[in-house]
Amino acid sequence: MMIKLEAWGETIEQLPAEQAQGVAEAGLVAVQIHEPPDSWRLKADSRIGIVAGEGWEVRVNPALEIPKLMFLLGYAADPRGWRDAIAAFSADPDLFAAIASGFAFHAERALSPAPIRGYITAEDQSTTLRGRLRFPDQIARWPGLPIPLEISYDDYTADIAENRLVRGAAELLLRFPRIPVLARKRLLRVRATLEEVAPAAPGPDVESPEVTRLNDRYGAALKLAELILRSTSITTLEGQVSSVAFVFDMNKVFEDFLSAVLQRALQRRGGQVRLQYGREHLDLQRRIRLIPDISWWHGNTCAGVVDAKYKPLEDARFPNADAYQMLAYLHRLRPEPRLSGVRKGRSEK
Repeated sequence: MMIKLEAWGETIEQLPAEQAQGVAEAGLVAVQIHEPPDSWRLKADSRIGIVAGEGWEVRVNPALEIPKLMFLLGYAADPRGWRDAIAAFSADPDLFAAIASGFAFHAERALSPAPIRGYITAEDQSTTLRGRLRFPDQIARWPGLPIPLEISYDDYTADIAENRLVRGAAELLLRFPRIPVLARKRLLRVRATLEEVAPAAPGPDVESPEVTRLNDRYGAALKLAELILRSTSITTLEGQVSSVAFVFDMNKVFEDFLSAVLQRALQRRGGQVRLQYGREHLDLQRRIRLIPDISWWHGNTCAGVVDAKYKPLEDARFPNADAYQMLAYLHRLRPEPRLSGVRKGRSEK
């Protein structure tokens, strides 16, 4: 069963209790009982993506059109040149299908005519000397023995960071159901081409290498590979994949986009843009910490504060909590008033 809804949307679905529990544990949508025993209300928030388990799949699509969303994602990663890379996303109305198709297209193009190679330092044990002998390891592990030799050498190989990211992202996408047929064929070719490469593991700290003239053709594929590896998780049970998830938060996407745009715009006006500045507190006991998304500083003076929100506005008004949050930022970060005639805490008439 496949369930589709939009960010901040909701739907009523008929699900067995075990499937409803699996959807709830996946965390992409909130699951509430609607009418017992098997009618459930699924509510989405700012997170979008796909989660899938045995016999079920939930997809939350953004309210934005796919090319516009990919522009937001790509602009934060590289404000220059991303416009040329989004053309591959316009054919698929579904978010995950678009990302899979776009990555497969750019990955296959990056690997043509052959994967790039580079030098890496390898360490090994050998009966013959190759490269350099690692004396400390040789003495510690094999005192008095002529062999094996603990050596290190430079190897010219395809098993480098760029190819590891591409292979890792391809492996993850192939685990998801309902990948478009053409995209799956391309991903299988990518995996076969990079057979000798160790795939990068998914995780929130994955970072793609800097794009240079040597790996320029990998640019778009690396940006997408980083997104896929950072946003994907796989749950296994007794060696078998029990669920997969590809989820990212539109709050973070919108914040990253605004940060990139404002940094470029405000730097031309001087000062410094700080992201997630967290040195100020609202209370004297310093227990309530303030962390505005974006702040603009001239020296020690805060000239502006931006709090990024990706949510619908009810009746064209800000929700109270957001207004109070901004008021707290402005109250604490406002410039201190300059009082004339103040000396050592006493005012003079």
